[in-house]
Amino acid sequence: MRIAAALLVILCVGGAATPAVAQQPERADSLEQEIRRLKARLDSLEALLRQLIRQGQDTSRVSDELAALRAAAQAAGEPAQDTTAQQESKTRGLSILNPEISITGDVVGYYLAPDGEDNRVSAVPREFEFSFQAAIDPYTRTKVFVGYEEGLRIAGFPEEEGEEEHGGFKLEEGYLYWVGLPGSLGLKIGKFRQEIGNYNRWHTHALYETDRSMPSIVFLGDDGLIQTGISLVSPALALGPSTNTATFELTAGTNDALFGDGTEPSYLGRLQSFWDLGPSTYLQLGGNGLWGQSSGDSLETTLWSLDFAFSWAPPARALYQSLHFKGEWYWVKREITGAGPWQKGGYLQANYKAGRRWVFGTRADYLAAVGTDPAYLQVVPSITWWQSEWVYLRAQYNYLKPENGGGNHTLFLQVVWAIGPHRHENY
Repeated sequence: MRIAAALLVILCVGGAATPAVAQQPERADSLEQEIRRLKARLDSLEALLRQLIRQGQDTSRVSDELAALRAAAQAAGEPAQDTTAQQESKTRGLSILNPEISITGDVVGYYLAPDGEDNRVSAVPREFEFSFQAAIDPYTRTKVFVGYEEGLRIAGFPEEEGEEEHGGFKLEEGYLYWVGLPGSLGLKIGKFRQEIGNYNRWHTHALYETDRSMPSIVFLGDDGLIQTGISLVSPALALGPSTNTATFELTAGTNDALFGDGTEPSYLGRLQSFWDLGPSTYLQLGGNGLWGQSSGDSLETTLWSLDFAFSWAPPARALYQSLHFKGEWYWVKREITGAGPWQKGGYLQANYKAGRRWVFGTRADYLAAVGTDPAYLQVVPSITWWQSEWVYLRAQYNYLKPENGGGNHTLFLQVVWAIGPHRHENY
């Protein structure tokens, strides 16, 4: 019986230790050493037990040691508690309360050669942006973008736009939006980039070119249309082969380019339609209407716009090859005391991705003549090299010519880098 009990200990040791070794390979070495030690002790006790039985002596002490050995074997076979993991889990729980933080840097060097003026070489830290994003609860999300910005200068730009402006840190966007509302509605409240055209929602460092299009800067301002208010987006509605959405935004009209120093309400509506033309191509069509007044009703602004976007990206090679073709056209009327002309302008743009790192693009801007102001034409070729998904470098040339003057030349060299979970966010 005692020998049988000893053999049972051996089975206990082997049976208990083997699953632990299989489940936790990192403990294999220490368990193997412990099993060897217990087996050696077991062999010694077995020999002593046989000797005591032959001599007819008391075997209680040996039996006690066998019981202790059995307990040790069971303890060796049980998985050890990972107290470190327990301590770390508490730390992870606290990190859930923190927002996701991303940082973007955008530095631009340039060479200016304006018609009839001295050439100039300089550089600016165009933008340093801090992004904070978080899911507040199951129903709401928030995004906050704070940044330092300096304006760029473009040789020959109309209306003295595009001049360098030294700014400080300011709130670019900060808004709360709801998900899962009844009827699949989208709701946003705060300060945000409004839904107009192809690129107004995109942050500057994520654009296909160093600068925004000339009509966009003239009509909407250097940074685009950013105002404080509420935005409501309809659920997607399928009509035949197209998917359609509608957006309505009510904001305070504080945009300098559109409303001067006004603070009265402005109203924006947008209709957008998406067409899947195949597994690798889609077409987007959009239109906007905007209206607002400045304080005292001395300035009334009306804006209409149309835009389109065509994209081709083979699913199996989207990282290496794609083509984007986009365009917009604006009609803007700023009436002061009931009078004012219509201003018109737009752009066409093409960008081709010729590999995982290289993007070649060109853009043509046109601003129509208004009164004594001439028409302007600008051509903007560019080459972008993605060093990695965090860093890209760009060379860009702007040729700008008024219809009654000579050509103006600007060469940009840009480097953009970003860290964090939301790198180069464009919408």
